[in-house]
Amino acid sequence: MHKDITPSDLQKMIQAGEDLKIIDVRNPDEYARGHIANAVNIPLSTVGSSFPNVQKSDRVVVVCQAGGRSATACGKVQNSYDSLFNLAGGTGGWISQGFPVVKESSPKACRGVDRQTHFVASLLIIAAFALSHFVSPSWIYLAALPAFGLMLDATTGICPMTLILKQMPWNA
Repeated sequence: MHKDITPSDLQKMIQAGEDLKIIDVRNPDEYARGHIANAVNIPLSTVGSSFPNVQKSDRVVVVCQAGGRSATACGKVQNSYDSLFNLAGGTGGWISQGFPVVKESSPKACRGVDRQTHFVASLLIIAAFALSHFVSPSWIYLAALPAFGLMLDATTGICPMTLILKQMPWNA
């Protein structure tokens, strides 16, 4: 089983010099925008029954943005570690307590997959209108693709375009 800890608890553990493995299960673009120092990024979608390069005896703290995804990750790996903690409130709680985060200035931080998805959806809609005006009115149906994808994302949390873009080499 895992135990929930607060950002203050984690800060005390870090200040006491405890040997911790901090695992951030957010997406790489979220991680790049701000993460706890020394945290290792292992996105939730890649988490199996254990974390790579983390031993059973290690003290493991799992972090996400608000605590939900990290609790899910803890559930997946709970049988693999003797000492497993979920940061309740996540990175958002950490920041609201005034604790520092490390920000990366990589291109990934500037172009998250969500932004790429919005760009491609907008491009398809503009193309549909332009083609329907200049080529054939039937091209207007092209606009239904991004509309359907965005509606599916809003209702189920599954966005086909985002899933495709995550597979692109620049998002690896």
